[in-house]
Parts: sequence; C-alpha cells; structure tokens
Amino acid sequence: MEIDFSSYFTTIPHNNLLTLIGQRVTDGSMLRIIKQSLKVGELYQGQVTPTSVGVPQGSPISPLYSNIYLNLLDQLWHKRGYPEKLGASLDRYADDAILVCRKSAYPALRAFEGLAQRMGLKLNGEKTRITKLTEGFDFIGFSFVKRRSPNTGKSVIYIFPSKASQRSIRRRIKYFTKRRAPVAPDKFVAQINEAVRGWVNYYRHTNASDAFRKLQRFINIRFRRYLTFRSKGRGFGWKRFPNKKLYAMGIIYIGSGLIRYEKTPAHAL
Repeated sequence: MEIDFSSYFTTIPHNNLLTLIGQRVTDGSMLRIIKQSLKVGELYQGQVTPTSVGVPQGSPISPLYSNIYLNLLDQLWHKRGYPEKLGASLDRYADDAILVCRKSAYPALRAFEGLAQRMGLKLNGEKTRITKLTEGFDFIGFSFVKRRSPNTGKSVIYIFPSKASQRSIRRRIKYFTKRRAPVAPDKFVAQINEAVRGWVNYYRHTNASDAFRKLQRFINIRFRRYLTFRSKGRGFGWKRFPNKKLYAMGIIYIGSGLIRYEKTPAHAL
C-alpha cells in the first residue's frame, strides 16, 4: 500500500509537535525560539498571516520537524503490534510511506488512517493506493516489482530506478547542456559528471543496467551535439565525435554501472 499524506507539511499541528520536541529539549529559551520559528506566519501581498498549523515551507529545519512528528506514528504502529496482528510492516522516509502486507491490505489501511486522524493528519485518497507486488510500486525513487527470473524460473523482486527519477535526471542534464551553452568543453564535462555521479551511485546496486545504458546514450548525444555546434560542424557529429573520443575528453562512463575514479596524486591532497 502506497501512502500519501494530504498537504502534510502545512497541516502539522503546532501544539502536538511542540509537545514531542519538549520531551527531548528542556531548555526554555530554545523551546521559545522553536515556537517562534513555527508561528512566524505567512507573507502574502504584503500581509503577514499568523499560522497555527504547518511548518515553514523552504526552511532547512522543516524536514526535521516533519520527521519528529511522524516518528510518533512509527512508534504507535509498533506499540500496538500491528506488524504482527495485521501482517503489515511500515516503511517510511520523511513523509513517504508504504505498508507491505502479507494479508489483506484493507485492515492495515483502516488502522493507519485511524492513527493519522488522531494525529491531525489526513491521507490523500487519490494518491494512496493498494497494489500487488507483481504490478509494481514506487518508493523513494525506486520501482519495485515481482517477476519470474529468466535464469531460475522463480519469482524474485526486481528493483529499478523509477521512471520519474529517470525523467528528473534527464531534465537536470538538459537544463545546462544546450548546444549553444557558453562554456568550455571541460566545464561542460564537469557539470554533467557532477550531476550524474550521485544519481548513478544511488542506483548502482539495483537492476539499473538498462536505465544506465539509456542515460549514457542521452549524455553522449547531448555532448556530441554541443561539440558539433561549437566546431561549426554539420550533422550530428557521429563520425567526428565517436563515443571513444567523448570518453577520452572526460565524459563520465556509466554503461556498466561502475564509475571509474581517477586517483588523486599525493602531492595534490
């Protein structure tokens, strides 16, 4: 069961959140500062509106506040023995949560929704959905699906980069790799490598070989078109700038899912 909270960050009750923070933070001055940061208000068309619920949008401390509050939900789920009673394990990262159910998911959904309501939260009925593992689901950028292995014939769980994540990294690369980009080739390469390296490392332990090959082809095409335009050449530059030459110029190679790092000389440390 994929769970989605309705406007979570803007509906966290201040009083409940402050009570939870007060269980760990005893310094009165710090608690007053925290309270002020929550009730700072919203500025709209020159008018400041006081807030009694929700955490400041865009604030670096808001993710911490949200995790403090949802940590209570995790504790209640286990304290009531729902993993054993309902056969449903709760997995959560920030406000993204899933329930993996060995039995019917509906009792687990009702129990989870009841806890959320008691905490002043509401589930998004349109995005909260129940699905079978054979149909697949997405969680924190990964796609999980159960399929029959072509090698063993047994049903196994495959993990891939989600389609949304693949679109996101392409948009990010596309943003700064226009063929008319006014940067030198080494700067162009550095921007691509920096953007891609973290994404690949995040997914390198999954079944991501196909996604890596497609991303590699996308990167090479973008770089090749940039070089062709910069040298005032014609066409797409396949003969003038083959893949081997692109890699020699430093473009990242992720076709195998293994990133090769250059060793830093000792004197450069």
